[in-house]
Amino acid sequence: MERISLSALVERIKAGENLEVGGYEGEYALVDRVRGIVKGDISAEELSDLKKRRPRGGPAKKQLEAAGEIARRLAENRIAFKVVFGPREATIRVGRGFIRLVDGVRIAGFSSLDEEPLPLIIDVLEKYGDVKLLKPLK
Repeated sequence: MERISLSALVERIKAGENLEVGGYEGEYALVDRVRGIVKGDISAEELSDLKKRRPRGGPAKKQLEAAGEIARRLAENRIAFKVVFGPREATIRVGRGFIRLVDGVRIAGFSSLDEEPLPLIIDVLEKYGDVKLLKPLK
């Protein structure tokens, strides 16, 4: 784990670096390389069936800016999170929920937009694009 300041954290995210904030020590965030986002149990057989492809491009500037502002708000409130960038997308994992910035905003793993920490960042999400709360599968 690496100790970095809040401003350095935001700059690294705006530069498109995948990272995980595991906690806080005083004015510093404890940052580690992200090990991916686990969305559920996947067997080795299912994993081998996935088609391997090389993604093209990276996140858009608008996505980097929004992810940086979301990271600033979460860090100011000392909330642990992960940020992973992909081709034309940014995914932020907070607790058991996901926030994906694509053409709009897709939110999964939360029961409502009033569930923490969404009220802290909802204005940034709405400014980014159309916000959709995805209902859990039954």
